[in-house]
Amino acid sequence: MSINNDDNNKAFDAKTMIAIVLMVVVITVGMAVQNYFFPKPGLPVEPQVTQAPSATQIQPVTAAQAGTSASSASTLALAEAPDAPASEATYVLNTNLFKAQFSNRGGELVSLKLKAHKDAGEPVELLLAKNGRVEGFSLAFGGAGSVPLDALFTVTQPSPGVIVFSRSFLAPNASGVQVPFTLSKRYEFHEGDYMFRLSVTVEGSDGSVPRLGNGEYAYTLKIGPQIGPSYENLPKNADFRKIVTYEGDKRKVIKAGTQSVPASKATWSAIAGKYFAIVVLPDATPYSATYTNLMVDGKPETASMSFSRPVLGASTQTDVFHIYAGPKQAAELARYDDVTANAYKRSGDDLEAILEGNNILGWLETALKWSLNFFQRYVNNYGVAIILVTILVRLIMFPLTFKGSQSTARMAELQPRIKELQEKYKGNPQKLNAEMAEFYKKEGYNPLSGCAPMLIQLPIFIAMYSLFNNHFDLRGASFIAGWINDLSLPESVYDFNTINLVIWKVSAIRILPVIYVLSQLAYGRFMQQPTSGGQSAGQMKFMMYGMPIMFFFILYDVPSGLLVYWISSNILTTLQQLVINRVIHKKRLATAAAAPVPSPSARPKIVPIKNGKGGGKKGRS
Repeated sequence: MSINNDDNNKAFDAKTMIAIVLMVVVITVGMAVQNYFFPKPGLPVEPQVTQAPSATQIQPVTAAQAGTSASSASTLALAEAPDAPASEATYVLNTNLFKAQFSNRGGELVSLKLKAHKDAGEPVELLLAKNGRVEGFSLAFGGAGSVPLDALFTVTQPSPGVIVFSRSFLAPNASGVQVPFTLSKRYEFHEGDYMFRLSVTVEGSDGSVPRLGNGEYAYTLKIGPQIGPSYENLPKNADFRKIVTYEGDKRKVIKAGTQSVPASKATWSAIAGKYFAIVVLPDATPYSATYTNLMVDGKPETASMSFSRPVLGASTQTDVFHIYAGPKQAAELARYDDVTANAYKRSGDDLEAILEGNNILGWLETALKWSLNFFQRYVNNYGVAIILVTILVRLIMFPLTFKGSQSTARMAELQPRIKELQEKYKGNPQKLNAEMAEFYKKEGYNPLSGCAPMLIQLPIFIAMYSLFNNHFDLRGASFIAGWINDLSLPESVYDFNTINLVIWKVSAIRILPVIYVLSQLAYGRFMQQPTSGGQSAGQMKFMMYGMPIMFFFILYDVPSGLLVYWISSNILTTLQQLVINRVIHKKRLATAAAAPVPSPSARPKIVPIKNGKGGGKKGRS
């Protein structure tokens, strides 16, 4: 932050360059090693019939077989059903927010599209297939490892926005005799709601309790194997898949690359991406949850949840699951804390806990988000809005920046005396520290005052980083068409297959990181602190030249919105510093001009020595 730069700081010597290169190598190699070893109300249902093989994993039986005993409680036969469908068919249910597609095979939800949100020009698909199959709320008799039902269900629509799948099975009663029971899955949707309700009902035919499953669990409901939007890979900072639970007013993220079966029951569980989530809120039944979040080649391959229900205790049992499937927007999530704002009269769900960025700087992130949205409403361009927010931040910080610059200028004035003290006590560090402290006290100078603007920048940067990573409205927000098309993603001018350079993986040529380095060098030039040479000068040169180079690699794949902010901040701060330097320079000139000039009478007199003594030399009076 110097005005008068030290000559020692102008040279970028070989030792400093070697130090920078070594540090970059150490950091990037460390990151590579870490990544290698620790890889981190509805409209009518529209039937759409699709022919499929009619064979099922559970074979039908006749009524004559109903009195025989089953060899295994987990082996259930289909009861005779004259009205059962002969082939697979799909059904579409529409609301203003959803296009939901179901299959009568297992009564599964095989597609759930969000009409208001686009992915490559099409509605976002929230249910992704694996090996050609979507297990969208599939049901299996038994525990989490059981095979989902493959039987064809009868379909009815009792009211708009409701679709019911049902089928009769045979299960042994307490005496071991197989008796019929009916399994039904009822889906209920409402206009304007990103939440829907799934009710699973098991109803015995003779009042006895059906013995379903494996003796420990009656059935398991599974959601997965993955949620959308679709992807070929998930670049760093572009998107992610997490499994998040909420228990006892605390948010917990299940470790990636694992399968977890917690002993306690969560209030809700979610499969969350960067912008969308599926959140399951089960009823009070003590389900056993299984969370699977597996990685393959560094990307999330499977993110699924299973809820295993304990054995039944009544002949008729209905379990209810509420499911939020939609955007991670605070306004939508908060509706389920207000009974008047949602069709299910729910409150206190605290779904906003699924949002990222709920940390100690959340208040600052909220303020920045409000400012960003405020400017965007007027300029209709988030890139321009980011620049305007940057200008606002610089204006708010100007008094502190000006004071810091004055402190830096004062430091430059004190440098000669500081060098004298360092030279005088270079062999006695304790004495030097004491003398420096006394010197600063005498001069009324705080050596840390010039660093305050830099320290204030850090929390702002952290809040901005979180904002650009998680602010939903930045998804797909363009700044400069054809170049910066999405401020939530890294920009690029040319993409290619990933090149693994061991210490760095690169898959695109980007311009913003280069502009950032240039702006950071200009910023460092005008904001550097004066030093006293030696080791301090070397450290300052590293801060000025080495840090931008290091951050070039660190920030290469960050959201472009963050770099737009940082570049704008550097440019504005540099221009601001030029103005401050000029003001301080004029103030120095004015101070020097106002200083009193010594009067002639105060000047020393030159008196000649009389009588020629002293060889004609002159002396002072």
